[in-house]
Amino acid sequence: MPGLREDTLVVFVSDSHIGGDPGCDGFESPGELGALLEELTARDGPVELILAGDFFDFLQISLPRGDVDRAALTMSRPEYEGLFAALGRFRGGEQKRVVYLPGNHDAEMWWNPKIQETLRERGLVDEFALSYEAYFEVEGGRRVVYCEHGNQFDPANTVEDYRDPLDTPLGYHVVTDFTRRIAPFGEVSRGLDLSEIKNVYPLVAIPQWVASRYFYNFVGKVAGYLLLPLLVAYLIYRLAIFFLAVASNGLSWSLGDYRELLPVHMLFLEIGFYGLLVVLIFAVFFLVIRRVVRRTLATINLKRKPGYSPAISSRDKIRSMLREEAPPPMLSSGHREEIDVFVSGHTHLPSLDEVERADGRRSAMVNSGCWLRQLQPVSAHLKGPPVFISKFVLTHARVYVQGSSLQVELWEYPKPAEQRLTRTERLFSWGRRPYQPPAGAKPRVRSAVTL
Repeated sequence: MPGLREDTLVVFVSDSHIGGDPGCDGFESPGELGALLEELTARDGPVELILAGDFFDFLQISLPRGDVDRAALTMSRPEYEGLFAALGRFRGGEQKRVVYLPGNHDAEMWWNPKIQETLRERGLVDEFALSYEAYFEVEGGRRVVYCEHGNQFDPANTVEDYRDPLDTPLGYHVVTDFTRRIAPFGEVSRGLDLSEIKNVYPLVAIPQWVASRYFYNFVGKVAGYLLLPLLVAYLIYRLAIFFLAVASNGLSWSLGDYRELLPVHMLFLEIGFYGLLVVLIFAVFFLVIRRVVRRTLATINLKRKPGYSPAISSRDKIRSMLREEAPPPMLSSGHREEIDVFVSGHTHLPSLDEVERADGRRSAMVNSGCWLRQLQPVSAHLKGPPVFISKFVLTHARVYVQGSSLQVELWEYPKPAEQRLTRTERLFSWGRRPYQPPAGAKPRVRSAVTL
């Protein structure tokens, strides 16, 4: 476990998920990540950059042909040239170091030596490790900083042996056999673009996302092709009655007596009745399908309680580990020391929390988040299905010494996301959509803890 100079800045970046087959690549922010690397390059003093897993997304890339590995294939793409050039400039700077930890989406980096060779030859990585552990000497003794990707706290994505290419957890097959195969189909119907499936957060909400898209698409069609024309026709009908009443000098006839145009009036009533009946049948069908999907998911994983959240479950496990001073799953060293700052990623949900130990000491628990655009569900009016809103989550964590204390910070790069919502979705989510930052907003500290 190396000791760090007091002026060292340790930066943790995870879950950028760079790379993928056409329609499968979910990384959309090379400019923002490149800007972070340029900032760190220009910084005076030592900087430790920890790529804390899922930096690449090798699961979204088909097996390359010839002698090219997945990392080289991804770095050759024109849209990423500037990003990897910035990483090379950072690593080539004075007192700058890059440590790459594997995650569940880039585990091949560990068992495939050719990928490590490629990254070393291009001058991008100094060290490959299963976990990162270092310490600062501050007033009061050592302060230990530890990091691993975090997938070992998620049963569906736990990798027992990173050296074994056949060690493939359930999450591996969800990506390679499901999302990677259907995402290239693209837009299969109005409002349902399967290439967006990789952005749904959390992944367990995919059935909700599909049902929501179909529901609001159907409601929009009913409104656009049935209700709106019906209202327009009814308005014309009422105007015709009004003018006929004026012409016959009997205005009261237009307000209450429909006997002169009774067949037309009954036609509107029948159209309205059967239109509402169709909407009712679809609503019942939607509720039945949603119930079946929920029961199916519960059957697949009986251990999960209703409302199960992988992010909350992982955070609870890490908090329990810190309080009980149990060793982390990926700790490579034989000795154990109290961890003051535990950094992980994997869940794509950035957070920073304090944990109080049994002896009264405090530790910090950080999730570095991700560098992705997410489709996040928000509750709809009238108890409709959730509406999925696009939002960029571009975050990283920093740890450094400030005076006699250890400063832990969670940073974010604000970026507005284009919304691809139908008019119906906009109406049902009016006033509930999350805030979108203005274009050009500066990076900022989202939260901080002083130990």
